[in-house]
Amino acid sequence: MTGLDVERFLCELRLNGEQLARAAEYAGLDAPVPSCPGWTVAAAVGHTAKVHQWATWLVRGGAPDRFSYRRPQPAELLSAFRNGVAELAAALDRVSDGQPMHTLWPTRSPRLFWARRQAHETAIHRVDLQLAAGYGVSDCEPDFAADGIDELVMGMIPDRLAATTADRPVRVVLEPLDANLSWTIRIAPDGVQVAREVSEGADLCVFGLSAELYRWAWNRAGDDEVTLRGELPVADWWREVVRIGARG
Repeated sequence: MTGLDVERFLCELRLNGEQLARAAEYAGLDAPVPSCPGWTVAAAVGHTAKVHQWATWLVRGGAPDRFSYRRPQPAELLSAFRNGVAELAAALDRVSDGQPMHTLWPTRSPRLFWARRQAHETAIHRVDLQLAAGYGVSDCEPDFAADGIDELVMGMIPDRLAATTADRPVRVVLEPLDANLSWTIRIAPDGVQVAREVSEGADLCVFGLSAELYRWAWNRAGDDEVTLRGELPVADWWREVVRIGARG
């Protein structure tokens, strides 16, 4: 991890949650979400609201297989979303660092895990809703964006893409220009490997400010928003392969 604490993640959760809700209000619930083909704004807000409630349930000690969810009516959706953000932040604020709870992958601090995971979940879907609204995407602070790249590479990709293979090894290096961090992702016939380092002989190196690189890695930014060096078709391969599906 990159050193951000629970309090910082809760600030980002609240900030991105409100930005998401405002973008949804501006776009309208029936508007399409260009970064998530097939989704409307209502679907994106509903998904994020459900994930927030699921995380709140787990933070409070609930069993994963006992969670249930009632989707709000359209007229209630945004108020339910805002209430869900507040409930999740309050739940994370109240529990202790050592409180046992279910997480998606092993961690030393379940509380920090969920604060981080939900801050980034909300930030990425905030981008989706701002793209739907069409008025521009607000940048994350560089340290938070770099942390989001780290979570994707070191946590989400090994967890969600563990069974993914490639006919020949493909190595992608992500290098933010405003953070002292780099990552290598290797997908090969024998599976996925990730590391916080620059790999020699990478097929594609992607450079950019942390905020743009964060969105690019999550397939929420175009190639023209970053700098690509190497085999450019690998960028298309990334968009096809690095797809993190919903859970919860």
